[in-house]
Amino acid sequence: MLLLTVMLAQPGSSAAASRRYSLQTMKRVFAYAATVDTTGLRQKESYAYLKYDLRTNRRNALLLAIPTMFAVANGGDREHVGETYSRVTCTPSGELHATRLLEHSTVPHQMRTMPTVLKYLTPLVYDEMIIDQRILSPFNYRNRRFYRYRVSPFSSGIAFVSFSPRLKNTQLVRGWARVATATGQVIEAAMDGEYDLVRFHLAVTMGESGVESLLPRDCSLNARFLFMGNDITAEYTSYYGLPKTISDTIASRRDTALISRIRPVPLTSHEQYLFDRYYARRKSAAADSAASHRRKGFASRMWDAVGRNLIQRTSQKFGARDQGNFRISPILNPLYFSYSSRRGLTYKLDLRGNYFFNDHQKLETRFKLGYAFKQHQFYFNFPFTFYMDQRHNAYVRTEWASGRQITSSEVVDAIKNERGDSINWDQLNLQYFRDHSFRVSAHYDPSPHWGLDTGLEVHKRTAIKHDGFHMAGKPVAYTSVAPVVELTYRPSGYYGPILTANYERSIRGFLGSNLEYERLELDAQYKYRMSALSSLQMRAGTGFYTHKGKDSYFLDYSNFREENIPGGWNDDWACSFELLNRGWYNASQYYVRANIAYETPLLLLSWLPLAGRLVEKERIYVNALSVHHLHPYVEYGYGFSCRAFSLAAFLAQRNFKVDGFTVRLGLELFRHW
Repeated sequence: MLLLTVMLAQPGSSAAASRRYSLQTMKRVFAYAATVDTTGLRQKESYAYLKYDLRTNRRNALLLAIPTMFAVANGGDREHVGETYSRVTCTPSGELHATRLLEHSTVPHQMRTMPTVLKYLTPLVYDEMIIDQRILSPFNYRNRRFYRYRVSPFSSGIAFVSFSPRLKNTQLVRGWARVATATGQVIEAAMDGEYDLVRFHLAVTMGESGVESLLPRDCSLNARFLFMGNDITAEYTSYYGLPKTISDTIASRRDTALISRIRPVPLTSHEQYLFDRYYARRKSAAADSAASHRRKGFASRMWDAVGRNLIQRTSQKFGARDQGNFRISPILNPLYFSYSSRRGLTYKLDLRGNYFFNDHQKLETRFKLGYAFKQHQFYFNFPFTFYMDQRHNAYVRTEWASGRQITSSEVVDAIKNERGDSINWDQLNLQYFRDHSFRVSAHYDPSPHWGLDTGLEVHKRTAIKHDGFHMAGKPVAYTSVAPVVELTYRPSGYYGPILTANYERSIRGFLGSNLEYERLELDAQYKYRMSALSSLQMRAGTGFYTHKGKDSYFLDYSNFREENIPGGWNDDWACSFELLNRGWYNASQYYVRANIAYETPLLLLSWLPLAGRLVEKERIYVNALSVHHLHPYVEYGYGFSCRAFSLAAFLAQRNFKVDGFTVRLGLELFRHW
């Protein structure tokens, strides 16, 4: 049943008629998108113009640490203007994608500032999420339980709908809309909200008919960014559905004459003044050719570049058609650290790169580096992938990883049996090894339901303490070389559950291997997406050794291992064990695991008056494990993420007795910036 708070109608009309009018109007609003033929939406291509004005009211040194704000924080001017011209297409998933063709800006170095705010300018008002997988739309049927509505006649055939959230939460907005009572079409709407430290007022006018009525015709956005004494205000105005007037092949994206020609609305006198001042300064600087000024200018540019690369995210496109790109996370940004009581403070560096040869072939690489201060250990992971045919997910991949520490008590036990107990072998810490691994594999999906992966996996496990091995006359390094076959089955295609069977066998003497074993693992994963940003993440699996050679001291699984370079909330905060001692990962001939995590934006804290304004997501975790001597091991957890950080608490139970408690903290401020 619709949850509506109905305004009393005009004097003389009954309350029942007013309620019926409101219910019918909102029912048509919720159903309107389904009545529109969207067959041609995927092939639709249009052009858009945007202009903006950024004003710095207050700023301090903390602004330097915010991605994309370095130019505003470090520049001399307090106000900047700019404009862009883009080609707009619709992705297969129904989202709008803009390719920038022209840009004109007074921001230093033409840097893009506050790009996360630009996503507010392409609202999909009828979708469940109105803005880039954030903000629950009041015009979607599945979100009706989160809003109160008031409906009243506005004019002939037009109704005025005001909406307000039932609780104060960063995922909800308040505002109004004018809708056509006969069809439920939203004609125009305005809304106010606050998300990710940005307070915003968004006004949108929708297209007139057909598929255009599902998309904005023009938008205006007033945004204010407040953070630790910094105060930035911004005004954006965008126009969509513009005809094609110039070629998409443009020699220079900075062509000011060209953008002046296609501009649908003139600049205001103030905007023109800021552009004139900017170019006058550039002309004056170019005319000053004194050597001292040139040296000072070079030094200033050098320090600007150093500063941007140290504390800002770096991204760059390359190639004649921008077919290549790379992105590097900030090197010294304190916001890219995480903490857990077991691992301590962990520093992270992430580098990604792509190069597209065509629509179906590309190179992809990623370099992840981490340092755990409590463990005094560097970790890195370096996969390199060449996609030969993305239609069938056909690729060849190499992956090099190092730094992972594993334990093996079997090594100590074997040495004791051979050499006796005359030496206290336990004090020599012989069970700790550092694992260096290399994997090469080829993958192919003959259909969306099946996938096959074959390759070779090499591990070299080197003892961290060498002295005890020399005393015992044992080698300090143990190598395994194993052919690997993995079969994947997806019952519902790419967007459903995933079942895998992994077989691995190391052969003694094969390419220098001195270990032999045979292992099989079965795994099932499914992320069930529910309404209103809710999801249920589930994982279950088992693994066991069917054969193990005499000197094969290591029990090491592919789907059951410690994550050494922890990512953010969306990377590995679900379906992983937080309190499990790393020794248990390699201590059993078998394992059986089950993990489940329920995520939603509106669970517990969201209903509290103050916390609800800040909390974006909440999770409940249950992780269960059975290995040798642990029957069972269970972890229970609760966590939440907000604009500044993600926090989770976990309680462990070992053989039905409390086994520990820990918290995990991730600094994820400005992760969308």
